[in-house]
Order: sequence, then structure tokens, then C-alpha cells
Amino acid sequence: MKIKNKYPTVKEFLVAINPDRQLQICNDPEDCYFGNSPTLISLNKLYGQGAAEVWLAAEVQEACLFMGIKEMPDINQTEKLVKIIALQYGYLKVDELQLFFFNFCSAKYRHFYSTFDPSIIILSLRDFLSDRSRAYEKREQRERDREREEWKKNAITYEEYQRRKKEMGQ
Repeated sequence: MKIKNKYPTVKEFLVAINPDRQLQICNDPEDCYFGNSPTLISLNKLYGQGAAEVWLAAEVQEACLFMGIKEMPDINQTEKLVKIIALQYGYLKVDELQLFFFNFCSAKYRHFYSTFDPSIIILSLRDFLSDRSRAYEKREQRERDREREEWKKNAITYEEYQRRKKEMGQ
């Protein structure tokens, strides 16, 4: 509900969380992955069915403009593409998707060859999900390492255990 308080209408959300914001958030991928931005599913719940698709359409259009493709996608291509993304990847957060589109425009993933091909975005999104999985694995490993270090602070050797057991008369 914080999002709804900050951006009461979908229009206000679309104005604030627009493609230009990619440049602001791309420097901290960890915050994009693990921050509290809304998911596509939550956008539709907060602002009504189709809100996520409207937001995604702007991201797709901006990527196409940036890449200078000769012919922009038609409305049907864009609508179907954003519906596929919203349905299959609705668990992704807005910040994650903006990081994806930043990386896509940065040629980190696949790219268009002068014409629009929606499968390029879908395949690139899959590549992004691999990066995302690695980020989650690294974070989990850091958490396990931190827990192990905490455990070591309180751990005792077997010899110390035996000594204490003997002192307690057991």
C-alpha cells in the first residue's frame, strides 16, 4: 500500500516510474533485485487489470526507440508481448524490469537487427533471469556464511565440551 499512498493513481505511477528512471537505479542491481518495488502482479491489483501492461509498453517502446530499429512494433505486437511478460513474469518487480531494460539497451543481452522481433526481448529476459538467479544464489551464500560466522562465535571444541561436562559432574 506504500506505492498506492505515494502514487494514488496509475497515471502518477507511470509518470514517476518511467523509462528515464532506469539510469537512476541501474547502479545498484542488488537494490533492484531485493528492494521493495511492486511486482507486475501487484501493479494490476493496485491500479486495475492492465496497469502492468501499460507500464511495460512504455519500457518496450523506449527500448525500441533507443535501439533505433527501422520500424517500430505495431500495437498488436506490443500488446501481445507485454501480456506475455505480465503473465509469465508477473512476479518480477518494476525495478528488476527496469534493470533488465537498461541492460538490454546496453547490449548485455540479445539485440535487434534493425527490425523488431518480440522473441529477442523474451529470450533476453530469460538471460536476465539467469543473472537474477545468480544474484539470489550469491545473496543466500553470503547469508549462510554470515550465519556460519555467528555460529563459530558461540561454538566450542569437543574437548571444551568434554571439560565442561566433567565440571558439571556428568
